[in-house]
Amino acid sequence: MPATASGEIKIRIVHQPQKNGDIYVLERRTLYDPVKKYNKVLSSRIISKIPKGEDTPVPTRPRRSHAEKVSNSKPVSAAVTASRSKVGMMDIISHIGDASGIDDAVYGNTDTGTAQKILSLARYLLATNGQSLPGILTWQLTHPLPYEDGISEDVYHDLFEQVGRDESLQQSFFLSRCAGIRDKAVLAYDSTTISTYSESLPEARYGFNKAHDGLQTIKVLTLYSIETRQPVAFTKQPGNLPDVITIENALKQLDLLGLSNAEIVTDNGYYSEQNLADMLHAHFDFITLSKVSIKWVKKELKAHADEFRQTTSVCPYDTNIHGITVMLMHDFSYTRKYASRKKGIPEGEKETFTRRIYLHLFFNPTKRVEEDAALDHDLLELKNQLEEGTSVEELSASGQEKAAKYLQIRHYGSKTTVAFNEKAIRERKEENGYFALVSNCEKEPFECLRKYRRRETIESFFEAGKQHADGTRSRVWNTDTLRGRLFVQFVSLCYYEYLSEAIREMKKSLGVENGDPEHDQKENLKLESRLKSWLGNTPLYLILQWFDTVEEVRISSKLRAKRWTTEITKRDRLFLQKLGIAER
Repeated sequence: MPATASGEIKIRIVHQPQKNGDIYVLERRTLYDPVKKYNKVLSSRIISKIPKGEDTPVPTRPRRSHAEKVSNSKPVSAAVTASRSKVGMMDIISHIGDASGIDDAVYGNTDTGTAQKILSLARYLLATNGQSLPGILTWQLTHPLPYEDGISEDVYHDLFEQVGRDESLQQSFFLSRCAGIRDKAVLAYDSTTISTYSESLPEARYGFNKAHDGLQTIKVLTLYSIETRQPVAFTKQPGNLPDVITIENALKQLDLLGLSNAEIVTDNGYYSEQNLADMLHAHFDFITLSKVSIKWVKKELKAHADEFRQTTSVCPYDTNIHGITVMLMHDFSYTRKYASRKKGIPEGEKETFTRRIYLHLFFNPTKRVEEDAALDHDLLELKNQLEEGTSVEELSASGQEKAAKYLQIRHYGSKTTVAFNEKAIRERKEENGYFALVSNCEKEPFECLRKYRRRETIESFFEAGKQHADGTRSRVWNTDTLRGRLFVQFVSLCYYEYLSEAIREMKKSLGVENGDPEHDQKENLKLESRLKSWLGNTPLYLILQWFDTVEEVRISSKLRAKRWTTEITKRDRLFLQKLGIAER
């Protein structure tokens, strides 16, 4: 029988030859494993070495501790100190903050430290194209920011909570954004949704989700100046509330911001008789998209259908569109919030009033053909699916709605037959190609259409929020931090929209003679045309990244200090000059 393992740790001296001819003398501690039946090495330690060609061991130096390594690695104090940072992109963003008044608006409404943190985070979101905030921990080491003490996750989390509770800061900032609007403000009003995984946000609810990702959402509503291409203010609400009920609070906010004479432009998500009544009662001008299927609109459309064939109905700047205007005296009802002694009307009772409104009706023949073809395609596809055995319940929500309206489904045992409801389809096609705008102030159809089309700028603003300000997810877990984060993102989007508009305006004049002999030289116009082509083919984010290669080096000693930056091309220098940035 084999001997029983003792379980004792044994120490052996081992000689280990090296490639250079030296022999290391190791002290090795081993323990026999009776299951695997071999000695396991617990540790090895070099105690000496035998140099090549000799017989006598030479002691090795003792291993250094971590503290000794750190201590010995400290550099000797140098006579010269140097630093390098990427300043090209950050100079542009800093200039935008000054020129737009955004920085002054933030500094003027809170303490310096809080303002610097807000602006640092806003600039980071713009500069990195909306990368998530933890990335700022290393990014700030190479990019100068207003807050120089360093931003950590704890810093921006505490900031969001503080700003989220500071309603005075937010509303004062919105007020400063409105101060730059001259004449009568034309404001687009619309909403977007932000998805969230959080179960602790009371605003997060299941409703219409524009991302279609199946998550709960928070709805963010924004007022956007069409004329200045700048966001003015925002608010949030639970994700399950429909757009149509939000207009009352928007009117209150506009009154607070000193924009009581603004003209509000909305899409059909906000159309309702009640909203029109609220805007009229509050003396706000408006343009809103209305569905042509609404009874009183459809009545006027049928009555004036022949007028769309007249040449005078053609839009002068878009000949695909025909438009006419119908002036109406329309009855509205308003629920009184306060009693009227003069009129003898108690609180909560409905009051009826009549106002003049302008119904602008438009027709696009090309769009009618496209919508007819799309409807036919959808109905044929639904018919095939149902006859092949798909049940109505398995269709999408829109598919079920179309099947109920436009298809006649019959079952004969296991066989299903589908026929078209031609009357319903014909009535639906009668509305194709038409759309309607309702206004209480715009008398001309094509001026009204021009203003309404410009509201599409708010859609690009929402897209920028999702793509360039990390606005797709909430990434926070309570209401205060959500509001604070939304405010920082809003400031970043103010930067983005101002710079985008500055570049749009710049491109209009590039390569165009202006009567100045020095400017109109062939070489200069050629250079401007090159810049215009580059700006036209390069997204804003990549324009900023192009200048992120411009670095600044600072070197100082006891006797002198020196600073220089990376050289740039003539085209890049021209771009900075057009923005109004002085060369270093």
